[in-house]
Amino acid sequence: MSVHVLVDVEKCNLCMLCVEYCPAYVFSVSSGRITVDSSKCIECYGCIPLCPRSAIRIAVEPGDLTMFLKEK
Repeated sequence: MSVHVLVDVEKCNLCMLCVEYCPAYVFSVSSGRITVDSSKCIECYGCIPLCPRSAIRIAVEPGDLTMFLKEK
């Protein structure tokens, strides 16, 4: 499944929890902002509840979601 990890820069306070705890190293800091490499995401979704500001979302491609639902 193709996922896109999104960080809402308006909500993010740069607490760095996502950078410190992501097992796939999806998150990093560049120019004072969290940057994301979605291609590294292993879809554990651990970053979502970890973020104290609810600034992280995972978006799934619509076609991938349809295929996933058919498999279930």
